[in-house]
Amino acid sequence: MSNQVQQLAALRDQLKNEMGAASPNLNKLSELLAKSKIAFIQLGVFTPDLKNVNVELMVAARDILEVGAYYSVRAKDIESFERYIAQLNTYYHDLASQLPPSQQMYPLIALNLLRLLSQNRLSDFHTALEAVDPDQLQTNSFIKQAVDLEQFLMEGSYNKVWSTRSSVQGEEFLFFYDILIDTIRNEIASCSEKAYDSLPLQDAGTLLFLKNTKELLNFAQERGWKVHPGEQVIYFGSDDNDAVEIPQEQIITQTLSYARELERIVIMFSDLECDYINPIDLCNKLNQFVLPEMASHAFLFFMFLVNGSWLAVLFNLPLVAYNVRKVLNGQHMYDATEIFRTLSVHKKECFIKVAFYLL
Repeated sequence: MSNQVQQLAALRDQLKNEMGAASPNLNKLSELLAKSKIAFIQLGVFTPDLKNVNVELMVAARDILEVGAYYSVRAKDIESFERYIAQLNTYYHDLASQLPPSQQMYPLIALNLLRLLSQNRLSDFHTALEAVDPDQLQTNSFIKQAVDLEQFLMEGSYNKVWSTRSSVQGEEFLFFYDILIDTIRNEIASCSEKAYDSLPLQDAGTLLFLKNTKELLNFAQERGWKVHPGEQVIYFGSDDNDAVEIPQEQIITQTLSYARELERIVIMFSDLECDYINPIDLCNKLNQFVLPEMASHAFLFFMFLVNGSWLAVLFNLPLVAYNVRKVLNGQHMYDATEIFRTLSVHKKECFIKVAFYLL
């Protein structure tokens, strides 16, 4: 057991030396971490006995996991970083009273808080923050930095978030900080699209915290914005060519088809009055037509609405409302037991609809 612990400690030292190098070899770090995980399994590190803790073993394991967390950020593997933090929580909280404090504890906790902010996971951020010693919230520079950033986000003071980038410590923190800036930038872009039709290029660049015109043009291309270099303006809205096209010929053909069907219905009502058809057969035939006719007209109304054809919308609105009311009241289908009593009403309705569709 002691030999295995010494081997694990040796791996820990190699990892620390490599991570502390001016330009760490990520491939070598990955190999050393893989060997460490095998040693963890052999030594039962993943399932420690909390009542009988081997301090030397647990400290070595904690140090290796901390290096693994930093390695994950250097490798830009956020999921791996999250797993390392989850494993380290056992050492930082459950074993805190039995192990000596770690110098990397609060920097890594702060790094994880920054990750949660960058992913816009505010509820998880506050959950993680509750596990931090309250005294550290204002006294520890790493934790305070994450808390301040969250406060700036809640205030909507995005310029303060941007201005603090120069004071960010460490490459790992810059990685998540830049992701946070991208998240903010896309949020601002989404709001700008809804709030403005267009913006001058210079104002858009300032608003989005972009350093130069090239970055702005690339971002605009990603968002599908229209840039007019001559006017020095970005247009957020879609062009007229992007408007929803209404298939006019198809709609006209379908409308005339329904008008002809309505004429046939009127004739069938006359056949019923002359006893050429029985009420059950009549209602079965007519009920096959009711819902498709209503759905077709509702689709036509929706197309007018999306396209902004407000006059057509107003013209079709009464019929849509009438159809909706009939469906909600369960009166849209023909009833063979009531057809003779309501025949005059149905005939009048058909005549009105024929006139409506032919307009």
